[in-house]
Amino acid sequence: MIHHAFPASALSVAFASGMAASLVASAALAGPSWDLDNTSDAKQSAQDAQAVTTSGSVLDISGSLGGYSLLGSADLVDMYLVYINAPMTFYMSTAGGQFGGSANFDSQLFLFSAQDTPTGMSAGALLANHLAAAGSSGSFVGSASSDGSYRLENAGFYYLAISGFGTNPYASNNELLWGALTDPGIVAYGQGRELANWQNNGNVQAGAYTIHLNGVTGVPAPGACALLGLCGLLRSRRRN
Repeated sequence: MIHHAFPASALSVAFASGMAASLVASAALAGPSWDLDNTSDAKQSAQDAQAVTTSGSVLDISGSLGGYSLLGSADLVDMYLVYINAPMTFYMSTAGGQFGGSANFDSQLFLFSAQDTPTGMSAGALLANHLAAAGSSGSFVGSASSDGSYRLENAGFYYLAISGFGTNPYASNNELLWGALTDPGIVAYGQGRELANWQNNGNVQAGAYTIHLNGVTGVPAPGACALLGLCGLLRSRRRN
């Protein structure tokens, strides 16, 4: 079953279910590059992913994964909420070269649909890649799976995620959403299954990264929600 991004009106759920703090913290940022993770860590679930509220096109997202910490849980995954406005030409890359981006660790990239459910926001597994090509430690996800089973067609809100090889997303039945991402050049389809958690197999990969993007814009900051009619929906939701 193919899951598509939810429409603009349903973004109100994201604000109402725990993303508001991230949006407020980042509302003042604008421009094609986003690096808030360097000062306010991007989290790893649909409920607390970092919303990229920069205005206009987003060309790069920069941050870092921190490995194990003596002060708290390890920072092994960063997850972002974005708007894909040009789905047919979308891509994200840490592979360098003509597609740009970089990571000083063995990276993995993931694309999830943003879904509105009765219990809050959820993320549906769409596309993922570990190695952009043989001999590369960078990753690349375009607009379609390598086997042709899925193609990104609808503009809308999506989650992007980055992890190091060895840290993988799981479904609620404790199965890997994408299986083992080991084959170079393969962009795999996740069947739209819902993300439950992330698990590390003991191979901790962490460091700095820049994800280069095409076809992506920011999501509305709180002050701009009226432009999409979201403020009225939020007030209605609070009254009910």
